Amino acid sequence: MLTILPLIMFVVSLLFLRACLITLGYYKEPILTAFQQYGDEVGFSPLFDACLWGIVLAYLIFTLLVPSSLLVLLGIFAFVFFFMLYWRVRDNILEHPEIFLRFPGWYREIVDRTTREERRKLSYMWLGLPLRTRLLYNAQHEEFRKWVELVVLSVA
Repeated sequence: MLTILPLIMFVVSLLFLRACLITLGYYKEPILTAFQQYGDEVGFSPLFDACLWGIVLAYLIFTLLVPSSLLVLLGIFAFVFFFMLYWRVRDNILEHPEIFLRFPGWYREIVDRTTREERRKLSYMWLGLPLRTRLLYNAQHEEFRKWVELVVLSVA
């Protein structure tokens, strides 16, 4: 058990880092790919993901520091309980987006300025960019805003 725990902690740390980068606005791909789907917009909460992976990481660190089979069993029960709780209240989370669905500032600007169809086209244009350009736009918000304006103008 202890030999696989560091590997699990590494994977959870990467997922936590990814969720934090999405929440802070430095990794735009998951939010932009959510725009591709037809129909209603998908409820996607980067802040919830960051909190979830942070709790899992804290639990794994605690399990590594205090090895106990009872602690592992309690962790499994807590995971099942919180998963069932989330499954039960997920509709309430989507009804109150101002509280639970926190997004970076660039997301709010895109939603306020564009239609659903423009956001879909913007998402597909994002996938067509070379990797290096996407990395540049992930890091520089002002350049990303200029690119969004150019894409919206070309779509209209």
